[in-house]
Amino acid sequence: MKAYRIHSPHSLQLDEMDALSVGDNCVKLKNLICGVSATDVLAYTGAIPAKYPVIPVRQCVGFVSEVGANVSGLARGNRVITYPQACCHNCRPCKDSRFFDCDRPLAFGLEEDGFLSDFSVVSADNVYSIPDRLKDEEAVFVEHTALAINVMSKLGVEKGEHLIIVGATVDGIILSQVAIYYQAVPIIIDMREDLLAIAQKAGAYYTINAVNEDITKKVQSITGGHMADASAFMLNSSMPVQNIFDITANGGRIALVGMLNNCDLKCNLGQFVDKKHSLTTVTDCGKNYPSAINMLANRTVTVDSLYSEITKFADVPDAFERFAADPNVPLKHLIKI
Repeated sequence: MKAYRIHSPHSLQLDEMDALSVGDNCVKLKNLICGVSATDVLAYTGAIPAKYPVIPVRQCVGFVSEVGANVSGLARGNRVITYPQACCHNCRPCKDSRFFDCDRPLAFGLEEDGFLSDFSVVSADNVYSIPDRLKDEEAVFVEHTALAINVMSKLGVEKGEHLIIVGATVDGIILSQVAIYYQAVPIIIDMREDLLAIAQKAGAYYTINAVNEDITKKVQSITGGHMADASAFMLNSSMPVQNIFDITANGGRIALVGMLNNCDLKCNLGQFVDKKHSLTTVTDCGKNYPSAINMLANRTVTVDSLYSEITKFADVPDAFERFAADPNVPLKHLIKI
């Protein structure tokens, strides 16, 4: 088996490893394409802790090459997408079969080996079959779409409500499409006109350039003075968090979305208290993978403009060094295996 492993910061090597055996309740995958996330790049640079040596990447499309004992619903040749983390099987939620509520989930590519390899073995619970009409390049975005569905659920966004999305990131642009599906009115705010143009191409109703426009006045105009009913702050954006309190209506709901990583969340919480905002965090996909697969397959969510390149497997080390040198590139990096 060939696998790229991060041995230490900025040290990514292609290692020859023993062939993987398939245990009970597991499947072996022939990996086809991977999506590189911000956490993969931060693990590569050493900016966030990882269990070195580790195979990076948690987002992978592959087909089942072997099926272990006690596995049902999956067969050799099935094309699947991986779930981003494994449950511990030891905490109370896991023992109650509430695996999505695991107290100590292990992230692939950080605490557990990920999928930047030609083959992988993973629990059958961590893969989902995908239909033929969903291309490999689209399926890599299932996690992002499932996260967006979870945001809508946790914020309780209803038909006709205005949803502020701070950050025209991949997650933010996909969230805007999911919001439109739910008949809400998304408003995307960012400082980069190129990203706002991509958001517009993806169907966002309203975009605001935080550099050239007065955010508060623009939101007042769009919402008829009411301001936003709900707001989602994308933690992997470069936007200041303080703005979100100004543009969310009294009694509005706010979600911090994604992983904290190195994000600076310094703000004045006094305004948050004065305006009686409710605050929640959305850091995972919940039980939304099947719904996300359906949205992508039916092109409710389109992602053709959300990835910048497809890297060949042989070029991975150079690609990771480029990703690390320019971490603000917002589009998705894909790797063909």
